[in-house]
Amino acid sequence: MAGKTPGKSAVAAKKEAPSKGSDTPRRSTARRSLVTRDLLEKATRLFAEKGYETTTLQDVAAAVGVSRTALYHYVTSKEELLAMLVEQMSLGLAETLAALKARTDLTPEGKLRELTDNLVRQRAESPQQFRVHDQTESALPEPLRSRHRQARRDVLAALSGVIEEGIERGEFKPLDPRVAAFSVLGMCNWVAWWYHPGPDYDIDSVARQISQSAIDMVAAGDAPRGPVDSAKSALAMARSSLDALERLLPGEG
Repeated sequence: MAGKTPGKSAVAAKKEAPSKGSDTPRRSTARRSLVTRDLLEKATRLFAEKGYETTTLQDVAAAVGVSRTALYHYVTSKEELLAMLVEQMSLGLAETLAALKARTDLTPEGKLRELTDNLVRQRAESPQQFRVHDQTESALPEPLRSRHRQARRDVLAALSGVIEEGIERGEFKPLDPRVAAFSVLGMCNWVAWWYHPGPDYDIDSVARQISQSAIDMVAAGDAPRGPVDSAKSALAMARSSLDALERLLPGEG
């Protein structure tokens, strides 16, 4: 018995050793993720304030509080920072919306609510990132620019597809799906410019109202409409919804 005890201890020690050693790369990865996130936030703020073209890596390094040499451990150019921003704001969103569109447990109305909610929250939670992302498309290098444009098409396709599905099932009016999708996107995208959290309304209430506005715009009514009238109706209702949202802003009547 006495001879077996050391053997068990040795095995236990061997099991513990990889676990302790594996903590180091995990900590290193976590730290790198935190630093990269901070870099992206600071760079985004600089891109928004100074403009992408006039912002330098030295500006980013100074904002983060590190030397330019230290910065090179994380990124090698401001184009790489912009690419990270696109990955986060455009490509990731397109994948999320495509997966949501494919769900079979939701009706078209449920999908449209979820899609709109996702869009509104992303714009509201990262307004500077979305504004920079929206204004710097021409600065994207290939093949990232093509991937970004494809992601935009994928987002539009997801929205259009859900609206078309609702039309086919009789839940939505016979609208032009693309015009209706552009109208919904317009409402959601505009959030990045006007929304500011405050005591009068929060992101949950704003997301609910915009999602409901999207549903109201496409929900089937008693009287059928032709394609041309439907397109005009969708745009008119989108403008009306934006007017209602702007009245929620502090100081607006």
